[in-house]
Amino acid sequence: MPKRLVLKRIVGDIASSREPGEVMRKWRKFFGLSQTEVARKMGVSPSVISEFERGKTRNPRVDTVRKFVEALIELDEERGGNVVSSLESILVDRELMSTILGIGEFPHPRKASELYDVLDAEPVVEHGDPTVFGYTVIDSVRTILEVPAGSLVRVYGECPSRVLVFTKIDRGRSPMVAIKAAGIIPPCVILHGIEPDEVDEIGVRIAEEEGVNLATTTQDISDVLDRLRDLTEPGGGGR
Repeated sequence: MPKRLVLKRIVGDIASSREPGEVMRKWRKFFGLSQTEVARKMGVSPSVISEFERGKTRNPRVDTVRKFVEALIELDEERGGNVVSSLESILVDRELMSTILGIGEFPHPRKASELYDVLDAEPVVEHGDPTVFGYTVIDSVRTILEVPAGSLVRVYGECPSRVLVFTKIDRGRSPMVAIKAAGIIPPCVILHGIEPDEVDEIGVRIAEEEGVNLATTTQDISDVLDRLRDLTEPGGGGR
């Protein structure tokens, strides 16, 4: 999908929101950028970005929002374009876009065990130590309720060998059933917010039968996102 469509989708997401400042902050954090970095690229002071995000400017001009998003994209391109390239296969679907909390590609292959260590995750079902090339963090409840099973395939991005992290988990049955229904077999799934002994038996059985490595973590979701994002940086070690 052309870069301009990524730009259009994000601008639309911000402009159509009742709380545009919060959405601006969401996208800035999604790209892993600071207010200072974005402000410098836009040619304004960091306080201007702060005022937008805190809602001091209730209805920012569309051209201002566009410049903000252009700054995010340009800064990402300077870093290799990792975020934009990952978004390209997803932003075409508005419902799917709203369920993705984080996405990225690693600069080199990572072992599942390495991610477990970085995220303080505990294995529940193991099928060796698969190699993964990227990650997607998904709002589990919204994905199950709003996104058709067939659309779940798009969360893979361009590379299917990636870890899927599902948030807002009750016992983990729904995301595993959704994976099975979509006909996708990720090498690794991490359920966020529950302990290993809380995972639903059916979810465990699906992981065993489908050959999916399954783990859980109770780390704060902001830490999970930060640590995964760090792994996308050259030389990043997660901590």
